[in-house]
This record gives sequence, structure tokens and C-alpha cells, in this order.
Amino acid sequence: MSGNWRSGFVALVVVAPSPLLAAEQAPPPSPPPIIQIGSAYFAKQLCSCLFVVGRSELSCRTEFKPQIDAFKIAIDRSRPPKTATVTTSLGPVTAVATFNPRYGCVLIR
Repeated sequence: MSGNWRSGFVALVVVAPSPLLAAEQAPPPSPPPIIQIGSAYFAKQLCSCLFVVGRSELSCRTEFKPQIDAFKIAIDRSRPPKTATVTTSLGPVTAVATFNPRYGCVLIR
């Protein structure tokens, strides 16, 4: 009888899905919406502060302290006065705002 129990147990172990295997196949969780909103907000507001109002980057960043320190910020000033771009990202979330003298700063992503 003990031989039958072992063969049944082995079959049960082989058939049961591994929790590790299931975790590897699960898609990564999406970031909370508040991070997406925050990234878009900082991109647009920082773009407006820099290129519409004309303030310095340091002056603009102090308005959003301490939250803005968590974000990676890239400012592309290579094309002013026609256009400029501010990109903010936190983990996988990225937002981009572009400045155009006719329209101001607009979120494009």
C-alpha cells in the first residue's frame, strides 16, 4: 500500500503547477495612475515655468519640492526659440511636454 501512495504523491507533485513558474509568466503590474498623473503634471508645469514664464530651472524646481526630486528630468533646449522639450520619468512612466511659442507648452506623451 505504501508503494501506491508514493506513486500517487509523485503524480500529484508533477501535475500541480509551480508557484514560481506562475509568477514568472505573470505580466508586471502597471504603475498606479497617480504616478502617471504626477509625471504629466511635472512635465507640463516645468515646461511652462521654464519656457513660457522664462524662469531658471532651479527656481522652477523649488515650486515642486520635494516630490519632483523622485523624478528623472530631461530638458532639451537644443531648438529654442522655436521649440523645447521637457521629459519627466519615474520608473516605467514617462511624460513629455513640448514648447511652441504660438501655443505654449503641450503634453505630447
